[in-house]
Amino acid sequence: MTRLRLHLAVILFWTLFLCPAVAQDDSHRKKFIELGWDCPNTAYLKEHHEEMQRTTPFDGVMLALEGTAPDGTRYSSQSMMDAQAWDSAWFTQAIDNLKACRWTTFTDNFLLFNFTPGQVDWYDDSDWTILCNKTTLCAKIAKGTGLKGFAADFEPYGKEVFKYSSESGHSYDEMKQIARKRGKQWMEAIASEYPDMVLLTLFIADVNIQFHFHLSARYDHFTEEKLQSLPYGLLPAFFNGMLDAVPPRMRIVDGCENGYYRNGINEFARHALAIQSIGGPAIRLVAPENRQKYISQVQVGFGFYLDMYTNPEGDAHYRGPTEGGTRLDRLEENLTAALETADEYVWIYGEKRRWWKPTDATTQWQHWEDALPGMDRTIRSTKNPLQAAKMELAMLRKENRAVNLLKNPDFTESKPETIQLDGQPVEITIPAEWSFWQDKPIGTWVWDDGSAKLSGVPWGCILQGILPVKPGESYYVAIDGKQQGAGQINMTIGWADTEGKWNWALETRVFPFENKLDQIDSRELPNGWARAGGIVKIPEGAAELRVMAGVKDQSAKTDAAWFGNAVLIRLR
Repeated sequence: MTRLRLHLAVILFWTLFLCPAVAQDDSHRKKFIELGWDCPNTAYLKEHHEEMQRTTPFDGVMLALEGTAPDGTRYSSQSMMDAQAWDSAWFTQAIDNLKACRWTTFTDNFLLFNFTPGQVDWYDDSDWTILCNKTTLCAKIAKGTGLKGFAADFEPYGKEVFKYSSESGHSYDEMKQIARKRGKQWMEAIASEYPDMVLLTLFIADVNIQFHFHLSARYDHFTEEKLQSLPYGLLPAFFNGMLDAVPPRMRIVDGCENGYYRNGINEFARHALAIQSIGGPAIRLVAPENRQKYISQVQVGFGFYLDMYTNPEGDAHYRGPTEGGTRLDRLEENLTAALETADEYVWIYGEKRRWWKPTDATTQWQHWEDALPGMDRTIRSTKNPLQAAKMELAMLRKENRAVNLLKNPDFTESKPETIQLDGQPVEITIPAEWSFWQDKPIGTWVWDDGSAKLSGVPWGCILQGILPVKPGESYYVAIDGKQQGAGQINMTIGWADTEGKWNWALETRVFPFENKLDQIDSRELPNGWARAGGIVKIPEGAAELRVMAGVKDQSAKTDAAWFGNAVLIRLR
């Protein structure tokens, strides 16, 4: 090493030991829920649920509840808002279908509840009694079959239910009062059977805030006059009615369908803040007496529109590649932003392609993965990097494509080196292909029959660089270690440019050694050894990846650390 590089390594290891890594948590609670034109009914789920869970990257699906009357007429939860009463007997088969499903990865499934075709009069008590009876039945079925709750879509796909019209013969204030009454009635119908469900709405406050953004740049300009002219001007009143009756254990998710159009972490964060902030525009739509319920029981979710990333340039719904990257990179960037800013749920919507085959074998269709190769892997790795890496590493090993890019990774090769000890040259044997640095030249490092041994080193490391690497690539990296006596050990990943100069503007990654198998790699761990491992993604500005296994605070010659069994495998 040059003197400059030695000095920079000192700085790096100061960071390493004073800033320990935060453990990667595989038990995260954020989830991806699928919705699309491939929305399954219960019969399809019974037949295909195991394959769907095995082959797709989701935590759940929105499903259509369907029943058949004796005359053969079919009824669906995708068309709820009419005056047709239901008989629970019509849904016996659907219930049996759901109970036959063995849910493993699809832990959060939702009954899709559509407010269409809008043929229920706000002032008709009989119509609303019928709608609420159907709601109660759906809630009972959802509870009894282990569904997480409803996915409510307030878009009417017909008559504009939530748009105020002076032709109704009622004032806007009168219509708000009746809408609030009906919202309370609807919530009471849900709560009577499933008071602790998750009510995942595709949008609620979000939709009017989106219209507001087009009207004014300031939240305090969001006036009642503007609201009553909007397509969903009555939805806030209906929502207030829901909050009037919401049980304390129910969670309501504003699914922010307009997340479709957000681009970049700043836009997602601003949108989430508009929903969550106690001084933001969403809570201004909530009656003061309901604001505490809103704060404690309403979550932010996001809709994510896959077609944006596969539609051709020039389409009204098109999202292009990142600068210097691809559309898949853009998808990953925005999906990560949605996941980071949502409280728990991101629902992923697609129209023109499918995740699973259609019922009719003659139907022409295209899989999403064929439309944008790498989409499945990207969704998996965004949601759960550890699990995705584990699957990919297992696949690479199964196909004999898991190439270890490190030289002499198992430390079986050694080489002689001459060092100065008390002013005299001394011949020692060291691991081949690995370098050594220490702050003060008082400790030793040697090759120790299949490992690198550092002893009496107050501060130092072994290291090896891999060149070239490209931004966006992902790698699995790990090394085993053990120690005796005093000292601490860690593995750090640092970055350099094409000329070998450290790039300190880039964040280093620090991995602790743990006395258990790495979550990604199930290779046997030798007795008494620990493993440091994880996933690293090459950042912009890096051309070389440097693996460093370091020790600190050894004080005696008998204090020692051994490193071996190093791995660096490119995943993608």
